[in-house]
Amino acid sequence: MQTSKSMRLNLGCWAVLILMCSASRASDTAPNVAGTWMVTASSGRRKAQQTLVIQQDGAKITGTFKGPRQSGTIEGSVTGNSINFHVTAKAGLDYTGTVDRDSMKGTLSGEGKNGEWTATRAH
Repeated sequence: MQTSKSMRLNLGCWAVLILMCSASRASDTAPNVAGTWMVTASSGRRKAQQTLVIQQDGAKITGTFKGPRQSGTIEGSVTGNSINFHVTAKAGLDYTGTVDRDSMKGTLSGEGKNGEWTATRAH
């Protein structure tokens, strides 16, 4: 028969294990990126203002893109703090970046050109 001290130790170990598993699952959860985002994209000296409207279903994201010269749809994913999506438009664009609450930033590429982008959630 176990002593009450060893039983408390076992219960304590189980509690710590459960908390560690819960914390691990929370860090893998996709952040909420649904909503409207104001984007500034730059390549060299050129800058463009864009708008993203994102819908989210778990890690999957879809939505719309509107830039100064084209509009289209987006499809991609968000995992942890990483976001990746493709813009389907006249000139396709690929965005890769990180999410930090109400801001995002990263790199973009399309038609042989590369650039950087930042975004803030519209309120």
